[in-house]
Amino acid sequence: MLLAIETSGMQGSVAIFDGQTLRFERILGGVGTRHAQTLPAEVADMLAGCSLEPRSIRSVAVSVGPGSFTGLRVGLTFAKTFAWLNDAELVAVDTLRAIAQQVPPDIGNVTAIIDAQRAEFFAATYRWNAELGLRFAINDVGLASVSDLPTDYPIVGPACNKLTAAAPDRFDVLDESLWQPHAASVGRIGLHMLDQQQFSDPDTLEPVYIRLSYAEEKRRESGTVEV
Repeated sequence: MLLAIETSGMQGSVAIFDGQTLRFERILGGVGTRHAQTLPAEVADMLAGCSLEPRSIRSVAVSVGPGSFTGLRVGLTFAKTFAWLNDAELVAVDTLRAIAQQVPPDIGNVTAIIDAQRAEFFAATYRWNAELGLRFAINDVGLASVSDLPTDYPIVGPACNKLTAAAPDRFDVLDESLWQPHAASVGRIGLHMLDQQQFSDPDTLEPVYIRLSYAEEKRRESGTVEV
C-alpha cells in the first residue's frame, strides 16, 4: 500500500494505492495553512474508511515543491514522520511533474508553472512516455518570466490565471480542471520511483523551494536569525 500526499498549494489532497490501483483519494478540508490542522486527522479517517492500519502503508510519496512554503513544510513533515513511525519507504515527487502528469497523453510535451511571485514562475517542461504512461522532465525546474516561457508547448498549472492576465493571447493554456496537482498523480509517479529505488531519507529530505521566500530574504537582509 502507498500513501500519497499533496499539500503544495491551496487545495491539498491525499490518496491510497493498492499496488498500481488507486483505491481512494480525498481533497483535504483545510485550505492553505489549514492543511496542518486537517492532514493528520483526514489521513487517519481515510485509513479507517479503507479498513487499514497505519502499518499497512509500506511506502509514502509526497509532493516536495516548488510551491507554498507553509504547505510544503506541512506535507513533508507529516510524510517524514509517518514513514519513520511505520517503517515505510519514502519518495519525493516533483510538484510540477505531478501537475504535468495529469495532462492527457495525446499532448506530447507540456510546460507546468507555479506562481513564484515577483512577476516570475517556477517552470519546467515534461514529455509523455507512452511505454511507462508517465511524464519525464526535459529540463530542470527553474525561475522564468513571461518572456522566458516556451510558446511551442501548452501551459498548465495553478499560475495560469496570472499568465493569462499578463499575456492573454500568447500561450496555449490548458483547461482549468488540469491546473491543480492531485495526490493521485503524486502516487502514480511515486510508484515508478519506488520501482527504480529512488528513495529519500526522512532525516535529510527537504522541500524544493528554488529560492527563499520574500519574508526569509528580508530576515536575512536585516540580519534576523530564527531560533
